[in-house]
Amino acid sequence: MVACGYLAAILYAMRAGKDRFKKDDLSDLVFYTVLAGMAGAKLFYAATYWTSLGTDFLSRALFLLRSFQYGFVFYGGLVFGAAAFFLLARRRKLPALAAADLFAPALALGHAFGRVGCFLAGCCHGRPSGYSLAVTFTNPACEVDPALLGVPLYPTQLLEAAGNLGIFFLLNAALGRRLRPGAVLALYAALYSAQRFLIEFLRGDDRGAAHLGASPAQLVSLAVFAAAAALFFKLRSKNEKN
Repeated sequence: MVACGYLAAILYAMRAGKDRFKKDDLSDLVFYTVLAGMAGAKLFYAATYWTSLGTDFLSRALFLLRSFQYGFVFYGGLVFGAAAFFLLARRRKLPALAAADLFAPALALGHAFGRVGCFLAGCCHGRPSGYSLAVTFTNPACEVDPALLGVPLYPTQLLEAAGNLGIFFLLNAALGRRLRPGAVLALYAALYSAQRFLIEFLRGDDRGAAHLGASPAQLVSLAVFAAAAALFFKLRSKNEKN
């Protein structure tokens, strides 16, 4: 499902940007962003859960290699992918914010596929729920905590997949309005960080060490939301000056 997500995101970006950027520039942006994003997502996963991956460095490293098909932290991929994206855009002398606006809907679309994959694998699961829409995992081979097998859980993966899909449609509509460069990127950052912050309250898997009563993902969400707000204000001030 992650592969399907990458494919959907790439096809969307290539089609939406064909009249705005050269094909070679788009292809390189996609390639290096995806490569850096995968590396960053895996590194953040390793950093977050390092002590639980094994008893020593070698066993933990081997576990990461054996489990490469799962175990990714989205915000890690976002940070590393964004760094590669903006560095390459600057090197190619491309309008970075305009290019980022194009990739923001693609990111939301690809992420929706990825969260369906999380649901199928059982990772990123919710905490126990008494609601009728709860889901129950029973297969011992899935990634759900063994203590929660057979227990109705919040379908957090599907909630986030639906939220990401909704964000995609909103961003796609906003992209068609040709707003000031950076506006669609800021909208994505604000919407996703708010969604992720709220869904974290329903998560039942290991969230890493909490700080100030918040999970690491919630702290990152607050930082991303603040950055999005700052970008909005910066764009607004430019509009007022013009």
